[in-house]
Amino acid sequence: MGKLRSREGCLTCRSRHVKCDEKRPICGNCQKSNRDCRREERQEAQIRFYDTRRHSSRSETLEEIQAAISSSPPTSVRQDSVCSGSPQVSASSPFTGAPISIAQLLQPESASPPFQVSSPWPPAVGPATPATPVPKPLARHEAWLVHYYAVHLGRWLDCTDASRQFTLKIPALATTSPVLLEAIMSFAARHAGDTEAANLAHERCIAMLIVLLDSEHVADDDVLLCAIVILRVFEQLSAVGNGSDAERHLAGCSALLRACQGPCVDPSAPGLREAAFWVYMRQCLYNACINQQAPNVDFSLTLLPIPGPGSADALRSETAWANTMTWICATIVQFCFGSHTQEPSNRMLKWQELSNAVEDWARSRPRSFDPIWQSDGPCDGSSFPEYYFAADWHVIAFGFYHLACMLLIIYKPNPRFAIRSAHSGGLRKEDAQILQHARAMCGSCKSEPSSVPARITLCHSVFLWGALLENRCERSCLVQLLEELEHSHAWPTAWITSSLKEEWGTFSL
Repeated sequence: MGKLRSREGCLTCRSRHVKCDEKRPICGNCQKSNRDCRREERQEAQIRFYDTRRHSSRSETLEEIQAAISSSPPTSVRQDSVCSGSPQVSASSPFTGAPISIAQLLQPESASPPFQVSSPWPPAVGPATPATPVPKPLARHEAWLVHYYAVHLGRWLDCTDASRQFTLKIPALATTSPVLLEAIMSFAARHAGDTEAANLAHERCIAMLIVLLDSEHVADDDVLLCAIVILRVFEQLSAVGNGSDAERHLAGCSALLRACQGPCVDPSAPGLREAAFWVYMRQCLYNACINQQAPNVDFSLTLLPIPGPGSADALRSETAWANTMTWICATIVQFCFGSHTQEPSNRMLKWQELSNAVEDWARSRPRSFDPIWQSDGPCDGSSFPEYYFAADWHVIAFGFYHLACMLLIIYKPNPRFAIRSAHSGGLRKEDAQILQHARAMCGSCKSEPSSVPARITLCHSVFLWGALLENRCERSCLVQLLEELEHSHAWPTAWITSSLKEEWGTFSL
């Protein structure tokens, strides 16, 4: 992304494709033709610097955000290219339609210049205001990556949001938010397989964030929160194994949420801030389960009720049911891996409360969350039962439900031996129940190959039950599910399959 234009011409002349004399407050062309002389708001005017006289607790929170974000490790990109755009290359030829690499696309003067096409729509009229920033025309490389995100990746973030805000709203907002644009490009380029291009966009995004986090309105900037959430996915895709995930963007998102979060959380996710919160929640669950640690979530928040069946907005009701199951699962993870300071009797009461919450959700959920078809067992050569769902949020809620059930079985507070590998002494009744839930998760993932978040949930559940899987055909199918996730979607699973094979032994498959 190159430097901002130095021209001061008005938007009215630009839309009419005439040269502006740049006079203020009204240029000569607009004065002669009695037109509204609209001006592009300068980026510098949008940045309001942090006031050190504000309340100290708020300033400390914002400092945490900046510290977390700015500590991202440098890549091979030079520092001067971070601030001014990608390294310059000479243009080779006009656009011919020939395919070029993403690395070439990210050069500001690449062989393919921005599209110059005549719009079939009349130019938009009406005043530009701070509330409605003027969209920035995207260069071809930018538009390609935003389109790639909208087609392939927004669905990851919208997996429990029936209104699909990260797919439908975020691409449009990227034309008015440079930091969001760079975040999207880093994610899209990383998924498309060009690490160098992804790192370039990531570095530019970090440079912008460091400046924007000094704004006194940073806690009210929902778009900035969404950008950090997207950067967190880039960070997850860039982690190559257990222990390599520094969680910097996860920490930054946590600090920003604490700065802007009210006392309640709405599971129906009516806006981008709430939608970003639920993406963050799922990102926390991944690390919490893999590392067997408490999720970095404020559980003192009050979860608002699910809209009733007569709600005017059916999509918000669907979203609320899916996110409520996510919240229940997160509270169970907190119970299992958090500090155990309660008396044993109190822990048992809490366990029963959580178990009742899972059962109540399963009993009360809308019928739309049921599979539209399911097999009685393995069929058509598959090692696992098959399930087909009507929507992404149904299969994700299905996965979190079974994950919650497994955790409740494993961490029920009563005297018991630790879970053993299946080959070390056979299955107990509880182990068989755990595997029943695990097979349901595997079957839903195999039946819904396009639901990447479902397989991500499978990834972090494996550490609870993988050692119990003794059937060679099932083991082979599980490894295939994990390998497909990395091969097709760049999610790092090689270290997980390696850990599984080590647990199973040399003759595991």
